Amino acid sequence: MGGLIEQLRALGTLRLAAMAGVGLAVLGLVAWLALRAAEPPMALLYGDLDPRDAGQVVQALDRARIPYRLAAGGAQVMVPEADVPRVRLMLARDGLPAGGSIGYEIFDRGESLTTTPFQQDINRVRALEGELSRTIRGLSGVRTARVHLVLPRREPFSRERGEAQASVVIAMQGAQRLDREGVQAVLHLVAAAVPGLRPQNVSIVDSRGELMARGGQALTGPAAAQTGEELRRAAEQRLARGVEDLLERTLGPGRVRAEASVEMDFDRVQTTEERFDPENQVPRSTQSTSESSRSGEAGNVSVANQLPGAEAQAGGNQTQSSRSEETTNFEIGRTTRNTMREQPAVRRLSVAVLVDGVWEPQANGPPQFRERSAEELQRIASLVRSAVGFNEQRGDRVDVVNLRFAEPPPLDAASDGFTILGQTIPPALLARLTETAILALVALAAILLVGRPMASRLTVALMPQPALAGAGGGAGAGEAGTTIGPDGTPIALPAGAAAAPDGTPLLPGQAANPGEPNAEGMVDVARIEGQMRASALAALAQLIDQNTDASVQVIRRWLAPEDAS
Repeated sequence: MGGLIEQLRALGTLRLAAMAGVGLAVLGLVAWLALRAAEPPMALLYGDLDPRDAGQVVQALDRARIPYRLAAGGAQVMVPEADVPRVRLMLARDGLPAGGSIGYEIFDRGESLTTTPFQQDINRVRALEGELSRTIRGLSGVRTARVHLVLPRREPFSRERGEAQASVVIAMQGAQRLDREGVQAVLHLVAAAVPGLRPQNVSIVDSRGELMARGGQALTGPAAAQTGEELRRAAEQRLARGVEDLLERTLGPGRVRAEASVEMDFDRVQTTEERFDPENQVPRSTQSTSESSRSGEAGNVSVANQLPGAEAQAGGNQTQSSRSEETTNFEIGRTTRNTMREQPAVRRLSVAVLVDGVWEPQANGPPQFRERSAEELQRIASLVRSAVGFNEQRGDRVDVVNLRFAEPPPLDAASDGFTILGQTIPPALLARLTETAILALVALAAILLVGRPMASRLTVALMPQPALAGAGGGAGAGEAGTTIGPDGTPIALPAGAAAAPDGTPLLPGQAANPGEPNAEGMVDVARIEGQMRASALAALAQLIDQNTDASVQVIRRWLAPEDAS
């Protein structure tokens, strides 16, 4: 044991401190990796929690003694993966998370005798607001919702009572938007759930500060626009959202952006048009006229004409004429059209569509970006033209451009992890395997770099050594010792070494006194082939002391490569 202490002393303070620091660091890393390996894999329990809900969830987990970990600044709560379904059912039984609002469970608490009517009214309003908020959050695409109700009270000795009012603030998920039908649904839902509340007294605002409902009507459609500018903007938004919804089915959510510009004609035009069709004739009336006339001169009267049996003689000249006339009146086909245009007309339409490229997943590394082909962009442009009602004669224009978006799309759950031999390793399991491999490497490095040298030193120090001749307090057998030098200071001796009478350490096999028979004996030098006399070593040392510079030059030549000269 004394030899080990002497060896540690021989290392010096700096080396000992460095070894201690490295050892502590290795032990700390090994302990941390061991704790991480013993910890069960964590999975997301709830995310994007309100601070109040997060506190209540953490408190419930503490009571149930379930391990958890907070992430994303406390907005996410992680629990062991195997306990996620059970913990969710347990929290649902307690009404958690409440979504930052409290509902009718506020009445589950026992009311004391000191509860005033004012507090009861406030609790009723809070319960209504909380229940409405939860119902609205259940709609598709709605992330959060807040409802504020104003329920007036009839003042004493007053016949008038104010009207109930409501304000709703809605925040959507990502780039989703609530359409006109959704706004109308929220408006009538709130109005029907509160006694005495009319739809005209409900205002709906989104998280960007835009008014979505006013006067009982949604403001997200063209029918609710009151000015020409509002109508134009509503038409532009309708076209842009329609293109985005159409392309996101194929390109992915958030990987397409569309903007539309509509030039509209707001002039009120009244047109009267009258057309005649000559080929389409219909007889309206027919008038016929017939005339006949006869005229002649009288014959001469004689005795012969008066005799019985006498033939009548022809009279004078006679004239007879007739005339017939028919008039038909035809009605020509005529079309009269009166047109009045009160709604604005689209004069010109321009649509710009920005699409992201293709992110190809890589086996090892992040996904790589690839631009879309010209053929694919042409098909997208053709689809957009059909969706917006493209009219080339009107001068419409549709542009589709492929540019790289700022952030790559999130990887799907199916593409997460590492695939080997057709099997996908989940990220949690992959992380645990990586931690285990790091732990094994650190343990192996600690054994090779720290444990093995220390074991070797302990083995050498504790190994019994043969006794060597020495004077003046030389080292005993089997262990390192100390001797007193000429100046009176102690000198550490290596294990198995002896000292001369003056305190000078001797080489193994060298005699303590030059006059002894072993003085000219053979000296066994470690790692040197052959043997040499001790007197030769002494002469060589004396020569080096007398010619230090020349000796250094010779040693440098020995150490330098052969071609260096």
